[in-house]
Amino acid sequence: MSTDNGGFTGSPPGPQQPHQPRWAWWVVGIVVPLVGILVTVLVSRPGSSDSKADTADKGVASVPAQSSAAPVGTEQSVGPEQSGGRSAAQHGESAEAAKAAFGPKVIEADTTNSGSYIEFDTSEPLVVTNSTLKGADLIVSASTGGAPDLFVPDSHMTLAPLAGSGAAPTAEECAASVERNGTYTLPATRGGRFCLTTTEGRTVSLEVVTAPSAGPAKLEVTVWA
Repeated sequence: MSTDNGGFTGSPPGPQQPHQPRWAWWVVGIVVPLVGILVTVLVSRPGSSDSKADTADKGVASVPAQSSAAPVGTEQSVGPEQSGGRSAAQHGESAEAAKAAFGPKVIEADTTNSGSYIEFDTSEPLVVTNSTLKGADLIVSASTGGAPDLFVPDSHMTLAPLAGSGAAPTAEECAASVERNGTYTLPATRGGRFCLTTTEGRTVSLEVVTAPSAGPAKLEVTVWA
């Protein structure tokens, strides 16, 4: 006689796996993307190590540009001052060179007979009434009669006329006049103005104040060294 087991055949069922609720999978599906986004934000924010490295690199690259620009700016600011300093010094030297060594001052020279010999290469003009003076630069004489004349010894072409009016000439103007119009003799008429280059290279400005045929003539003289 057999025993009826209710129609069940085979091995008994094993332990069953627990069933996961559906909402758990939804949570996992949401959390994983959020974590990925959070990591991306943290890595890319300005305070990250990569951003700091980039900033440091940029800072290092900017330093040479600032350093190289500084000397250029300094050189440009100093250059005009130096140039200006050199120009002032040259102007001072030019003014010093053009400073009169004598005069303007009136001197007297006798025109009688052979006249007077004048040396301008001394500290003050030296005037003598005979021909023993060596190195004289000019002779004032009325020996030919009438108004006196101006002569340059040995007929050197170092005497030049100037216009009878206008401002007193400068050393440069006088030297240029002798260079253009130099001669060795001119009439010493009253009010006449002349330029002369001496045997030692000085420049002289002359103006005839009085010019008698006999007696002392008066000459206003300026001598530049």
